[in-house]
Amino acid sequence: MHFSGENLVIGSGTDQSSVGGDQLQQHTDEDSVFVSSADNEPRVQSQVQTVILDRHGNEGLGFSIVGGYGSQHGDLPIYIKTIYQTGAAAKDGRLKRGDQILAVNGQSLDGVTHSQAVDILTKSEGPVKLTVLS
Repeated sequence: MHFSGENLVIGSGTDQSSVGGDQLQQHTDEDSVFVSSADNEPRVQSQVQTVILDRHGNEGLGFSIVGGYGSQHGDLPIYIKTIYQTGAAAKDGRLKRGDQILAVNGQSLDGVTHSQAVDILTKSEGPVKLTVLS
């Protein structure tokens, strides 16, 4: 996203940040993300949620990812790119394109490369607990 000419408030979970120019300030709130202009008018609200996907046999989780530290577009978080029509994610129905994956089975994806994230996801066995920002 590109925002110009206004201060924004961006936050996640209990951390909320105010960004304007080169300024960054931390704030606290529940499990929500708020993007607001300087007049505190909400623009976007997201929530951190836990999604547990049950893999069946050799079936994958049913989604692809983009992003990662050192990606061709810069250092980015891990995002869901595509939800496939078959697989655990489609059966569950809660994940969507653009959701940010924060953790897999409690392991943070903060600062991982794309390859590391793929490795973490593919090596996860049994029920896979995803912490996502959607």
